[in-house]
Amino acid sequence: MKICFYNATASFLHGGLETYCWEAGHALARRGHEVTIVAGDGDAPRQPDVGLVTFPIRREPEWLDIGTRFQRFMERMSLARRALPHLLAAHYDAIVINKPFDFPALWWARRKGLRAQIAFRSGGTEFYPLDRFFSRVVDHWISTSRYNADQVEARYHKEVSVIHNGVDTALFSPGACEPGWRRGHGVPDNALLVLSVGRLVGWKGQRVVIEAIAEAPAAHYTLVGDGPERSVLEGLAQRLGIAGRVHFIGGVKHGELPRILRQADLFVQPSIGEESFGISVVEAMASGLPVLASRNGGLVEIVSDGATGRLLPVGDVAAWRAAIADLDTDRDALRRMGVAARARAEAEFTWAANARKLEQVLNTGVTQCAAS
Repeated sequence: MKICFYNATASFLHGGLETYCWEAGHALARRGHEVTIVAGDGDAPRQPDVGLVTFPIRREPEWLDIGTRFQRFMERMSLARRALPHLLAAHYDAIVINKPFDFPALWWARRKGLRAQIAFRSGGTEFYPLDRFFSRVVDHWISTSRYNADQVEARYHKEVSVIHNGVDTALFSPGACEPGWRRGHGVPDNALLVLSVGRLVGWKGQRVVIEAIAEAPAAHYTLVGDGPERSVLEGLAQRLGIAGRVHFIGGVKHGELPRILRQADLFVQPSIGEESFGISVVEAMASGLPVLASRNGGLVEIVSDGATGRLLPVGDVAAWRAAIADLDTDRDALRRMGVAARARAEAEFTWAANARKLEQVLNTGVTQCAAS
């Protein structure tokens, strides 16, 4: 089957959505499919067996700031203007999209003769006026979690299949901590190293962890990622007098994450906004790390409370402080949870399983007429 992952940001961002396109695409290629990612101009391909076709676009920050959804919609429309001739000429059997912002482009392509199946794989709720009208182009409805599937079903009144995101359990695996790495980043060998991976934006809730470790003098917190909230978080650490225990690594390439995860003792996902899934959480679990996560959205489908980590009240600094302190004083529990986290990732969250289930959906061969 000739499969296209159509996503404007897959070539230049390194978040969960972009990871999904490359890793699911790689897993499908390993199953014998011809996979291509169509995206805005950016970096080189991240998988040797997945093709990349790029077009110049105007990225989100370049548009008038009258709301994030407007900027993202226009970013994707700028891709559509250049990419539609390719979609019509490439004769894909299936096109996978991830955001409702792409509905109009594929709706227009269908009217121009596109015969490919359209699979909408949702990981969020970025709805907008008229999205229901354009959603008629979708043949297959998929979500990353039951939580998100319920939201999509309520919006579009379509039955949605759940296919959890995965992780490369060979790449993300437990390994020895490197004392040299810790010392190089100002972390003592015996300190409890708490780690998060993600964009530094307000709804990710990293401030909750910074405030929590202020009264946990043995704990250090490393943040992998970058974003507009970085200066705010740095200022908070300074005001609390713990700047020496809060370490900002910045953005790193996806291939560098396994080594960094192996240096940590505990992974945290303190989101105060909605999380439909959380690929970074599963990558941490596959690396043998227990996870503290907000009792929020799809995270409750990943973390087994008390077994692979803890689910904590959203934004409750006292609860997060207590949970971190408890695991710092009970390193045996920390290790047991890490072993259980790895086992759960291997059993339930792999890209191979994700690709197999997506293939089953696409093999139904449902397509709509060109006039839909």
